[in-house]
Amino acid sequence: MPDLKNSSIHHTPNPSNPKILIVGAGLGGLTLAILLEKALIDYEILERATALKPLGSATGLAPNVMPLLEQLGLLDETKKIWLECMGGSIYRESPDGEILNLLSKSDISALKGLSGYASVFMSRPDLHALLLSHVPSHKIHLGKRVLSLSQSSENGVLVRTSDGSTYECDILVGSDGAYSGVRQSLYNLMKKEGCLPSSDGEDMKVCHMSVLGTTNSIDPSIIPLSKDGFARCDHILGYKKPHSSDAFKSSEWGSESSGSTEEDWRAFKLPLGPDNSYITVGDLINSTDSDNVTKVMLEEKLYTTWHHGRVVLMGDGKIHNYITIKVEVKMLPNAGRGAVNAMLDAVILANSLYEIAKVATYSNIRSAFKEYYDERFPQAKADLESSKKVA
Repeated sequence: MPDLKNSSIHHTPNPSNPKILIVGAGLGGLTLAILLEKALIDYEILERATALKPLGSATGLAPNVMPLLEQLGLLDETKKIWLECMGGSIYRESPDGEILNLLSKSDISALKGLSGYASVFMSRPDLHALLLSHVPSHKIHLGKRVLSLSQSSENGVLVRTSDGSTYECDILVGSDGAYSGVRQSLYNLMKKEGCLPSSDGEDMKVCHMSVLGTTNSIDPSIIPLSKDGFARCDHILGYKKPHSSDAFKSSEWGSESSGSTEEDWRAFKLPLGPDNSYITVGDLINSTDSDNVTKVMLEEKLYTTWHHGRVVLMGDGKIHNYITIKVEVKMLPNAGRGAVNAMLDAVILANSLYEIAKVATYSNIRSAFKEYYDERFPQAKADLESSKKVA
């Protein structure tokens, strides 16, 4: 790749003390920030939200991310907010919608003995708050939605944000979600340069909607498993539910997006009551604050371009590994995989950056990005294929 030229950038890169700009204060961006903080590498975070109020439901962490939490000294803190997952069940709804027939049941409790760690579930906002508490507040700048970027092999990267601010850095990391402004800006540059693969310029596959939420505390007499101290992941295969094929087009994931079809699926049955009796999705909604109910698009796309020049992508900015689950399936089979992938991205990227932290020349930066890509892309691709099979 030829050197990138841009006379509008006046930043002077410092190979012995590179400045890293992380766009996005989600789970992946915060994990990377904590790693860079411990490595004494200079960084700042730009976050498009004006307030850090993470939305979402439960998120799962697999055993392969536990060594990271342990090495960062966060394992004991995280234990306080998680529940170990013992397994789950798959049900199929009868044609009249009155009965949920048990198809299979799994028990994964023995897996802890193989790896030393359990698979766990927790509130995504709780995990986000925990990670956020370990990043100095002055390093995070809110209300900074990325509008465009330009870069130069000699002078670094220039980022322009929606509030009129500009930021310069040696390395730009796009960790700003599935509709990454960094990725879109980078791909626009690459299109002009004629080096963007045609597949990465194609639209994503049709999306569907999932409704996520975190209830308030629920009386154990209504849902007995709420007192068990363990988590389980159940799946329900619905029968000809309304809106099963509806597609949505919105780039936002927020509480203001929820509620448009709520009455159509409030009556869906769930086998969570006493003695396997049924409650309904409406019962859960009634126990959930409206601000904690979220409608999110689910799409599928694996981008092959993760880096170019001084810019690199991680987390959902480079892979849409949300598999399309239709409305009748209320829990995602791959729940939490995006969180794990984003955190593992952060580990590998941080390792690659640490190796060049004192010699961050343009050539070494590109080599570090390639090393990160070569290690993570095969796993991301395998995870996507695995999710397809589960879904």
